[in-house]
Amino acid sequence: MAYKLKVFGKRVFRRRKALGIKQKDLAAKINISNNHLSNIENGKAAPSFFTFLDICSALNINPSYLIDGSVFSLESEIAEKLNRKSEEHKKIISRIIDTFPDK
Repeated sequence: MAYKLKVFGKRVFRRRKALGIKQKDLAAKINISNNHLSNIENGKAAPSFFTFLDICSALNINPSYLIDGSVFSLESEIAEKLNRKSEEHKKIISRIIDTFPDK
């Protein structure tokens, strides 16, 4: 468990740094002490569920990335949704996509 907390904390730290947010500013935004956020980032403490959600929201990051390093991909989400559709609906969706210009 300690290893997972350290990895989780490093992901929070890296994302915060990438966004240029100071630790004290993030702590204030999610309504926790700077010391508690420091402990989370250093793997010494686990956030509560609601603090976890606040961190994800404040850092505009997918929860699965913080938990297991999974990177959100819009393409994979679309493919997953498309796989659940009937062949008839897939053809309709394909025609809709064809109406948009390529990059």
